[in-house]
Amino acid sequence: MAFSVGLMSEVTVHVGGHVTLLFSVNSKQLLARNQGSKGAGLCLEDGVESTVRHLSKGQDKISVTTMDGASFEDGRDLYIELLDSFREVFNVTSPVEIEVKLELPISQGFGMSAAGLLATSLALGELYDRGTEGQLARLAHRVERNISGGLGDILGLWAGGCELRTTPGSPPYPGQVMGFSADVSALLVWDPDGMKHTSSYIDDPDWQVKISNAGEAAVERLEKENWGRPIWSMLLDEADRFAMESGLLEEVERANLLSTVIEHTDESLSPHLCMLGTSLIIVPRSLEQEFEYTDLAIKLRNFGLGVRETRIQ
Repeated sequence: MAFSVGLMSEVTVHVGGHVTLLFSVNSKQLLARNQGSKGAGLCLEDGVESTVRHLSKGQDKISVTTMDGASFEDGRDLYIELLDSFREVFNVTSPVEIEVKLELPISQGFGMSAAGLLATSLALGELYDRGTEGQLARLAHRVERNISGGLGDILGLWAGGCELRTTPGSPPYPGQVMGFSADVSALLVWDPDGMKHTSSYIDDPDWQVKISNAGEAAVERLEKENWGRPIWSMLLDEADRFAMESGLLEEVERANLLSTVIEHTDESLSPHLCMLGTSLIIVPRSLEQEFEYTDLAIKLRNFGLGVRETRIQ
């Protein structure tokens, strides 16, 4: 899920991103820890690196850097809220510097807010020697729900690998999730002009109904099977079925992106929409097969698409 290195005065934690393939919306519960989603997804190696360090005096310093190295000023609010919540829960007051570096684009379904919040919460916990991993993950989940930035990303990251979320909520409880190691290369593809904030769907009543009906049905079918590497093919089929039954594939931008990618991939590869960006992930149809994506990546970049090779944990 995460790794950290650090001295007493500085801690760095890296958490990979998360791609949701199918999901339901369970956001009406009163407490944030009970909100979330059932669903299935993939945890990535690329994600967010967060470094926190003590300051001897003065004001907090918070910076967020995009994957292109640009300053992302609007992203600071997320970490201000997390820091305020951390201080309230764990009763710390000293000033701190937080440096967040994003390795994937925002608002494209790659779980950047979840990865960043989890990495920073874990880093703060280690820096101040406060909280268990479970408490720190729950804190990150609560902030994520406050901004409607995601539903089940943090629960998915808690399991790692290829995960199935069977009970919505925060980790380690009440959310329930299981995962297995896929350990396979993947290619992320996105339309740079197609960013959509998750809240535009999960806060919309009509989308909630369509998405949840499709997602609940998919999880019910997947739950009947043993969750492990042999389920890979079924999961990919369920992801495609969810995209159609939820109506998310009917949006022109997503349909066009998928069509373009399918045209340039052979049958050994399987492209799937990421929920909820204008983006997709290309994976091998078999977990036993590694694939060299260089030529495909060049072709897709020539269409003006964003492309990044990564691995599924």
